[in-house]
Amino acid sequence: MDLPNLQNILTHLILSGFIILSQSVISGDAHIKESKVQEWIDKSKNIKIQFAYSPEKPIIDTFTELKFSVQDLETGEHIKNFDSRVVVTNGQRLFKFENITVADGDFSVKYLFPDDGTHQVLTRINTNYSILLSSFSVFVPHQSPPSLLNPFPNTPGQQNENEHLTNIIITIVISIAVLTLTIVMIKKASVR
Repeated sequence: MDLPNLQNILTHLILSGFIILSQSVISGDAHIKESKVQEWIDKSKNIKIQFAYSPEKPIIDTFTELKFSVQDLETGEHIKNFDSRVVVTNGQRLFKFENITVADGDFSVKYLFPDDGTHQVLTRINTNYSILLSSFSVFVPHQSPPSLLNPFPNTPGQQNENEHLTNIIITIVISIAVLTLTIVMIKKASVR
């Protein structure tokens, strides 16, 4: 199934009222332990899928764990022994995780987001008695590229003033050492 057909099916299911998408703060009886959890509920199939990702603010080209928990809507018990497929897209790029076998209802995949913006995480759950499609969103914040004064930037909000000052000092010391070494090598070459 190609991406446009999958998106059309998901849109139809949402508009038909068969599926309810919500975002909530996780409760004590939930199966995913993140602070923000998205839920996809299919009342006709009596299934709820919880989704979260870690870290909460994904970093470009660094692994982000995409976590899923598939449960019986009424009892909250895990749906067991099913196969899954996960597709991550930003509308231009598409990456697939195929043939994921899930024994206990919880599973995760690790993905490297190549750029910032909003990405869709689409899942297909194949149980013994039904096929369930769901969609979730992941926002990857814009990140500044490294600069000469800060060659090793941390994620936004993580770097404190001492770390920034240390990075500047290290950059200056390395620059002076390279310059001194270059001058010494030039003087030795001219003496010969």
